[in-house]
This record gives sequence, structure tokens and C-alpha cells, in this order.
Amino acid sequence: MKLADLYVPSSPKYLALADAVERGVAGGLLAPGEALPTQRELAGALGVTVGTVTRAYAETARRGLTVGITGRGTFIAEARPDVDILTEDAVLGGPDLPGPTDGAAGRGGTGPVRNLGFIAPFERLNPSLGEALARLAGTAKGRAARDLCELQRYQRPGGLERHRAAGARWARRYGAAVDPDDLLICAGSQHALVTILTSLCKPGDRIATEILGYPLLKQLARRLRLHVVPVRSDESGMLPDALDAACRSGGVAAVYLMPTCRNPTTGAVPAARRRELTEVCRRHDALIIEDDVFALSLLPEKGAPDAPPFSALAPERTCLIAATSEILGGGLRVAYLCPPQHLLPELERTIAYTISMVPPLMAELAALWIEDGTADRVLAAKRAEAAARNRLARSVLDGFGLESRDTGFFCWLRLPRPWTGAAFADAARRRGVLVAEGEHFLMGHTTPEHGVRLALGGVDERDELSAALTELAALLHGPAPRT
Repeated sequence: MKLADLYVPSSPKYLALADAVERGVAGGLLAPGEALPTQRELAGALGVTVGTVTRAYAETARRGLTVGITGRGTFIAEARPDVDILTEDAVLGGPDLPGPTDGAAGRGGTGPVRNLGFIAPFERLNPSLGEALARLAGTAKGRAARDLCELQRYQRPGGLERHRAAGARWARRYGAAVDPDDLLICAGSQHALVTILTSLCKPGDRIATEILGYPLLKQLARRLRLHVVPVRSDESGMLPDALDAACRSGGVAAVYLMPTCRNPTTGAVPAARRRELTEVCRRHDALIIEDDVFALSLLPEKGAPDAPPFSALAPERTCLIAATSEILGGGLRVAYLCPPQHLLPELERTIAYTISMVPPLMAELAALWIEDGTADRVLAAKRAEAAARNRLARSVLDGFGLESRDTGFFCWLRLPRPWTGAAFADAARRRGVLVAEGEHFLMGHTTPEHGVRLALGGVDERDELSAALTELAALLHGPAPRT
């Protein structure tokens, strides 16, 4: 019996059994439409009461894992189709956006579409590309000219030494103790993630992550024939016991974490929880992927972070991704991958096989801005703007379930019943406001979190943000949707 093999006894028993079903679905061991044993059969096989199994099946139905058919039994639910982040117009803003909108308070006007769905942090504050290119062109004499010509040549896949030196300086902002020889330059954080997964995981491997997480991880996993295992969490992040159970029930090759600012819920993983998760990963020899792309707006500007990074707690098994795009601009595809020393050769080979090298001009621009202090000034400006916009969001949405961080780039709005994220996003869209529904971030078969993510930097001016938030508040104050 499959569930008997998946079941890892813990308290309360009904939740342990529900978790077993979830692991079976995530790992492909329980297929959509497959019938589960009757309550009496499963209770006998596991040595638990029929009541425990009944509660467990009710919990799996609540999570969206199973459906019950009167007179026939309990079955694994059909898979919910993935949302493609490259074509999801409600998040990115595509060609089918409404022209005439409902306008303010739904009065049928022709208003602008305000995109709070896609995180593009305060792009008007990005450093000046024209000035940087002019500076590079102005140095084109003597030795500087030779350095500039070097950017037109093939380089080692991991990047030039001076570019890696700038990357090490950038990575130290995350609390990582790295030297230039400890990192590789990738073409953005997504490329770093692809490099890790293709280099260090093999088809059939299981990747653990939180139930709400980065949509691209699930899409990449499907294309690489990996299985995403959603692990229960609380306000402090992934639950160590739940991760341990997932590791024991089917093995976990890697654990994907965004510890400083969890996407989409904004929460941080405190130091004590990080240490507990580190011990679980050590016990089961699991790789840690630390993708802290939204950390820099929240970490202390000077001194050590409040909680050490996983790369400091478990340097022998952690791959830290230190991105630049949220601060220096999304078009600058540069991120610094800081893995354990023994994994560097394999990861560098993958870079060589896929893109040969990151375009040296991009890496040069990133290094220029990091070394001359531009990156620090832009980060400070974006933190200040984020602080003002978070205050605005808390003011407009006061009394609702808004989760925000003082200098975070996005908020998480928990919705009152009977709203769902999808229904709220659809209603907001009709008012000319795009938000990212909670269902967009679901990993595997789980109950949708009733919430939406609000990106605070997707509109240029604060009055635009205020208008968008006011529309959302009007929705929440208005009549609830029909269920």
C-alpha cells in the first residue's frame, strides 16, 4: 500500500497522514484520478483509528489534493494547470489588457492600467546607463583601452577577475564571506538557478520548497524532470519537522529557500529556524539553494545581518545567489553564484556549455557601479522610496490583512472569505489594477492561499500607487463575491 510507505508517524496523526498524501502527489507516486484506500482499510494498515483517517481525508480535500465522490470513495484530484510567468497577462501586463476600464469605483471611465502584479522596483531610480557607457568610452586610452578591448574577447566562463572581485563585494552585503575565486558570474538569478539545477540535480530528484513560492522553480523543475515537494511552513518559514518528513519519505536532493524576504508573503526566516533547517539538510545530505533576491532592501546597510545566511551556516552545501537586477535594473542580467568550492568546476562547465560566458560588458557595468558607490546610492534611494510606499499601503489598506516590511518592494494582502486570490485579481483587473493572485505561487496540489501580492514599484508615481490601492480598498469594503 503506497500510503503505508509514505506515512511518517508524528503528532497529530491526521496531519502526518495528510502530509503523506501531499508528498505522494508532489513526487508523482499518487496519480490524478487514483483511488485511495477506504478509511477502514487505511486505518487497519497504519494502526490508527478510522476517525484519524476521516480527518486526514478531510484535510487533503481542504488542501485541494483529493476529491470525495459519494458512493465511490476518495480520489486524487486532477492537477491544476501551471501559470506560465512569461504569458500571464494578469501579472506581466500583456496585449489583452482592458482598454476601457471600470475606472475609479467602477464608474465606467477610461482609466489607466496600474500594474501591481509584476515586481519592477522603482525603475526610474536605476543608475544612468548613458552616463556609465560614456565613462567607459572616456577611459578608452592607454591601459584602460586595453581593458575595454578585453570586453570584446572570449573570457573564462566564470568571469574576469575584476568582475568577480566586485561580485564578492556585492555578495558580502548578504553576510556571505566570499573571495573572488569563490564565485561565478551568471546572466541573472534565473540563469544561476538553472545552472544549479542542471549541474547538481538529475531527472527524478526532488526539490523541497515552501507551499507558496517562486513560480519559475516549478516550471523549471517540470522541464528538467524534477519533482517539486511543497513543505508546510508557518510565520517563521519552512517547518523543520515537515522538511525532515519529506526527506525521510522519499529523499530530497535540494531545498530552495528565500530566507530574508519570502516571495510572495514577505516574511523572514529567523536565525533559530535557519539553524534548525540547516541541521535537517545536513542530516539528509540535501543541497541548499539560497535565492535571496529581495534581501538587499531589507538587510542592514552596515554591519552583519540579524540572521546569518545559510551560506555561512552550511558553506559546504549552500549555493547563494546574489542578484543585482532588483537594484541596478532588470535589463542588467548579472548575478553572482557563490557555491561550495568543490562544486565550482561543475557549475562553471554548465555556464560554458549553455552561454559560454556572461556578456563581459554587462559584468563590467555591474562592477563599475558596485566599485564607484553608485550601487550603494541607488540602493539607499530605493529603500527610501520603498519605505514611503509601504507607509502609504498600510494607510490605505488599514484594517485589512496586509503583510508588509518597512523597506520591502512588495506586500502580501490576505483576503477575507469568501474572496479567493483569483477572484480578487479578476475584480481588481476590471478596475484597472493588476495584482498577482496567490494561486500563481502555488507549488503542487495545495489549498490556495487567499491572498494577492502587491508590487509597490510597478507604477512610477506615488499618486498612481495611492489610486490603485484605493481601488483595492473599495473592493474589500464592497460586497463579497458570490460563491
